[in-house]
Amino acid sequence: MFKKNKYYIRLYLNQIKVKDCISGKFTTEKSEIKYNNQRSLIADIQKAEYFISSTFKKNNFSLRNSIGIIQQMEMSEGGLSNVEKRVLLEVFTRIGIKEIYIDESLTELTEKQLAEYKR
Repeated sequence: MFKKNKYYIRLYLNQIKVKDCISGKFTTEKSEIKYNNQRSLIADIQKAEYFISSTFKKNNFSLRNSIGIIQQMEMSEGGLSNVEKRVLLEVFTRIGIKEIYIDESLTELTEKQLAEYKR
């Protein structure tokens, strides 16, 4: 059986926090190019994709056989719409994450909660 890479990804306005759940490595990156607008955290998919992909490459996070647990931490009052979920799925699929889980809570997940997602 192949080992899966598992990432806990939190999105903020033009910022991302990524934790490698296997190694424990953590990074916070801020985008110099805005990809949001007044209504959407990700308004420009190409810019967001480039920024997120660059973050993974810069930190040597392998996308091979990967799981992503994704939280949109801002601009999600009242829950994410189906369109917003679709944008998240599209961006993270295009950068290469194989299994994507969207967690709609706005609080940081515990190690126990992260462990509940498949390995």
